[in-house]
This record gives sequence, C-alpha cells and structure tokens, in this order.
Amino acid sequence: NAEGFGKVALFEILDTLEQGTRPIMEAARKQFAEEKGGDNALEPWNQGFLMAGDVTRRMDPYFPFEKSVEQWGRSFSAMNISYRGATMDLDLLDRKGKYSNGFCHWPQPAWVKPDGSWQPSTTHFTSLADPSAIGSGYTG
Repeated sequence: NAEGFGKVALFEILDTLEQGTRPIMEAARKQFAEEKGGDNALEPWNQGFLMAGDVTRRMDPYFPFEKSVEQWGRSFSAMNISYRGATMDLDLLDRKGKYSNGFCHWPQPAWVKPDGSWQPSTTHFTSLADPSAIGSGYTG
C-alpha cells in the first residue's frame, strides 16, 4: 500500500491496460502463428523456443559486440563501482580449448593498509564471447 492504493485499484489499472492492448496482442499472436507454422506455435512450451532467435536478432543492432566492454564499464560506473588502481585481466573471447565457464575472481582484494595507503585489487574476468555470433554484444 506504499503507492497509496490497494489491490482493487491496482487490478482496475491492470485490467484497463490489458483491455487497451488486447487487440495489439491478438494481432501479434496471429502473425506469430502464421510465421511459425500454425496454432501449435502458440502453445506456451513452444513460444520461448520459437521466439528466441528472433528476439536476439532484433536486439543485436542495439548491443554491438565492439561496444560491449565500454557498456560493461559504463554500467559498473553508473552503479558507483570503481576499480581505482586495479589490475584487470580480461579474457573475453571464446576459443578452442578454453574452459567453458565465464567467471570473475579477485586473487587480491582491495583494502586499506595499516599505514592508511590504498592497496588496489587484482581482478580476472573471463567470458565466452564470439564476436561473429548474433547476440554476442548482449552476452559478451
């Protein structure tokens, strides 16, 4: 109730939204079924699979791989995460023989020494990005 209204008012708002967007949703479902092979495509267990590639392909221009490291840095900066003086090892591209596990770890955490000086961290980041794959800028 922090928003100043209860469940009844909330569901009135949501019902209005659903009713106002129903024709758009029905047209989208009809088009989806036509493009993906009929009404069977509308079954809930089929929709995610059939939409996955389309959604990723449509989002791809908004997440170009060449901007992924910059976007990663900007998102951390926006959250006030700083790597002041840190040493960062980035191993972001997939390759033959690379262990299939993206992760990060800090073998040397950042801390303030007893004399008050700053000890920056050492970080290791790995990813399995493939720059040629659709969606690589989103997941890389």
